[in-house]
Amino acid sequence: MEISLSSSDTRGKGDLVDAVNTDDRISTLSKDLLLKILSSLSTKEVVRTSVLSKRWGDVWKETSEIFMDMRYIKISRYLFIDFSPYAAGWMTKVINDHSGNFERFTIYHFAHQCVDGMVEAWIRSLIHVKHVKHLTLINCFGPFVPNSILTLDLPPKSFSHPNLKSLHLGRYNLKDPHGFDNCWNLKKLKLIAVFAEIEVFNVVLMSCPSLEVLVVDLHCHKQSGPLKIENRNLKFLCLSCCSQIDGIEVATPSLEILTVKSLSCEIEKFVIANPNLQFNRNYWVNGKLYPHTSYYISCPPDQDKTSIGHEVMMSEPSEYMKFYASMSVSIDLTNTKEVDMLKEVLAAWPDEMQELEILFKKSNAPRKEGETPIGRTKRKFWEETKPFPNGHFRVHTVWLFNFSGSKEEFALASRLITQGTVVMTMKIQPASISLSNKSEIEAAVTKLKELPKGHTELSIVMF
Repeated sequence: MEISLSSSDTRGKGDLVDAVNTDDRISTLSKDLLLKILSSLSTKEVVRTSVLSKRWGDVWKETSEIFMDMRYIKISRYLFIDFSPYAAGWMTKVINDHSGNFERFTIYHFAHQCVDGMVEAWIRSLIHVKHVKHLTLINCFGPFVPNSILTLDLPPKSFSHPNLKSLHLGRYNLKDPHGFDNCWNLKKLKLIAVFAEIEVFNVVLMSCPSLEVLVVDLHCHKQSGPLKIENRNLKFLCLSCCSQIDGIEVATPSLEILTVKSLSCEIEKFVIANPNLQFNRNYWVNGKLYPHTSYYISCPPDQDKTSIGHEVMMSEPSEYMKFYASMSVSIDLTNTKEVDMLKEVLAAWPDEMQELEILFKKSNAPRKEGETPIGRTKRKFWEETKPFPNGHFRVHTVWLFNFSGSKEEFALASRLITQGTVVMTMKIQPASISLSNKSEIEAAVTKLKELPKGHTELSIVMF
């Protein structure tokens, strides 16, 4: 229902209208504050603000982040016409009309919305004209062609630009690796449900030597040789491959976290050249694979910032921490920061874990005169009253490797037993037993068996 005012109704209202117009306080705000307001709106809402006033007309063109989800372009209920293809042209206009550079640009689209090299044109414009730093392009399952995979036909060095730091591609077919030529600039690469020949993947990864974070969910057209990941800077690696492949060779000396979601290759053909990442169990048992994470926790006492790998894992716990998965961690219990990092990961785990391997590192950090290893920790986790890591985390089986019976190790094991964290089995394996430490280790294990158990069916054994 519309309400209109006659001329007689509007007489005498001029002063009121002027008062309303002069009370436009939003338009008096600084441009920086206006941009901050726009950053909380959707792309559609941001562009629509241009009709509010002359002041707002061009403000949206300086926003640094754009998120465009073309899946929600609606079909007319009356004409039964799909207007979504027009969204691609509108998206192109948004990119071209923007007056500055982009910090982050995200596009979700359907394959039928992008024809005649539209995606390639976006890539070229966003990277080489608008100098975007973080780019995400996702080709989604569409309502008209649900199984369509869009093939990217990219010219050489399409992703090579010093400003581009992270790239996320989803559900595309890579015709060849040339678009990744000379990609020294990339620090983070996510290839999710990407289809290509195994040789293409290998060349792509070799062309990105500066990567620190790599997340790949690969679909190989045919089984033709192993996937090779060789990178001296890589800190975080998440692997998933639904296709049968001949093997995986990982040579990453700086790698701190390896997460394997699913893998279709034999354990003997999964080779890791990294002395820090260790897992002692075969998670390919009976041809089935539990999602597994191997984490070498490392944080020097004098380092303020946590590792890149830890930041990535904690930023998306639902993505990298799976229900009923397994995990192997290497940790120095005398280092408070490492203990806190382990606590953060376990506390964020969504539900019960299948197996948890804990390998105790022996600290080699220099000590001050008269200081014990325990003395370096400002706050001892076993002196806290709260459960470790929290009151909700549960794990079916725990392995303790390199167990020496130290105060820290005994304290952690006793916490896991008494508070009901371990549900079924705790298995303890000393690194080595000599005459000097045999009695100490056996005494510690005996005391652990005598503790009140959070789960009465829990068994504690030593190998």
